[in-house]
Amino acid sequence: MLPRGVVLTGLALVVTGTFLPWLHSGRASRNSYAVDGAVRRLLDVSGAADTALRAWPFVSLLCALAAAAVLLGWHRTGAGLAALAALLAGGVAGWALAAPGHGLIRPATLGPAVTLAGAAVTGLGVLACASRFERFTGRGSA
Repeated sequence: MLPRGVVLTGLALVVTGTFLPWLHSGRASRNSYAVDGAVRRLLDVSGAADTALRAWPFVSLLCALAAAAVLLGWHRTGAGLAALAALLAGGVAGWALAAPGHGLIRPATLGPAVTLAGAAVTGLGVLACASRFERFTGRGSA
């Protein structure tokens, strides 16, 4: 039960972090969802960056699906979705934390840091679930 709680806590942190400040432009702070519009207005975004910006809102949906699967007892599905969400969100948050500022536009640390921490907690919970399940049942799946 405890590892599943860790997964759910991590997923909640990931989603919470997406709503915290990710970018400061002038006096305004923008969450990860508002960054999309700001980046599109200020930069000519195309290709992989454009695809990533369009797909970002679905990370929260992925977290919700993973949490629902865990709560419904679909542990393999939930662990897989949670691991995918942690990898995606953690990668974007890590990139955002490493991004340099440009004049009046500068990255915020709170949102990406909380999202990255949530991704790490989620990943640890997924690993703990897989390890615990394997140890108690002798089967190698979460």
